[in-house]
Amino acid sequence: MQMREKNMLEILLEERARHPGAEARDYCKLLYQSEFGGGHMACEPSEALERLRGEIAACGAGADAPFARVGGGLLRLNLRALPALRLRPETVCGLFSCACAPRGSVAGLEEKLEILRANAARLGLDEALLAAEIDAWRAAGYPAISHSPAYRALYHPAYRLVPAAAERFLALFQAVDELVKGKGGARVAIDGNSGAGKSTLGALLAAAYGGNLYHMDDFFLPAERKTPARLAEPGGNVDWERFRGEVLSRLGTAFSYRPWRCREGRLAAPVAVWPRAVEIVEGVYSLHPALRDAYDLRVFLSIDAAAQEERIRLRSGEAMLRRFQTEWIPLENAYFNALNIRQSCQLVY
Repeated sequence: MQMREKNMLEILLEERARHPGAEARDYCKLLYQSEFGGGHMACEPSEALERLRGEIAACGAGADAPFARVGGGLLRLNLRALPALRLRPETVCGLFSCACAPRGSVAGLEEKLEILRANAARLGLDEALLAAEIDAWRAAGYPAISHSPAYRALYHPAYRLVPAAAERFLALFQAVDELVKGKGGARVAIDGNSGAGKSTLGALLAAAYGGNLYHMDDFFLPAERKTPARLAEPGGNVDWERFRGEVLSRLGTAFSYRPWRCREGRLAAPVAVWPRAVEIVEGVYSLHPALRDAYDLRVFLSIDAAAQEERIRLRSGEAMLRRFQTEWIPLENAYFNALNIRQSCQLVY
């Protein structure tokens, strides 16, 4: 059994264990969400927030498990668990909007439906009824579907789809929410190993909170400043002086900065910035000692050497991997170790 098929079967069996009364339609809905996300429910942000608040008030609190996998990098976030999770409705709405981005294909859905058909008996489903459900659904063009009446009566489902990273980084979202509630905003830095997912996490935070995202890759030193003395300094590979002057010292105001383009060896056109409640800086060297006091929240992402090598190879190719191994990773590790970067962070993953 291939890994994709195995993972999908595990998710279907988890649903069976949680909701033994689920019918064919409910499994089809799960697979639809796995493939296409929640785009069919997307609406104007204020309307989405009002609807969410109404559902939270109606369903109340409960001891339900907070997250349930649906596949495709998504989870169902149980609204009854929100009081225990300490997440703002605005944050849940932001995460849900990330799960509404266009994705998936009919071919992908049909591949998953074949897994469902092949395992109907293990899921307690009548094969003939399941086939009839799927055939009628296909004939209609696979529209979005609701839960079965039996499922709604038994389980009163109340959830939102969110990216799977919401569970892994729950403590981070909780910490940002506390800062937003307590002081009206948060300044977050994400440092760590190359290939550990800093850019991906930064983009998720920016999307969920409507925040500004800055990349330390835009502030590497130009070639003429890469002297042996400068590169011998831990963290000397980044133009932290320019980043501090052009960005950190001006947060909370409208300003612009010029990203450095390494491949072109020049500064790009100015990028205009308007203040946001959540400001995010991602990249190696974002927690240089000359910068770190500007942040409310410091995050470190790590990755083991074998996984790092594989990610960089897939992302950048063999030639760039060799350059990472011989040049950039040693500089990063020297910076981490000499300046206690990991130890300076409140959250480490």
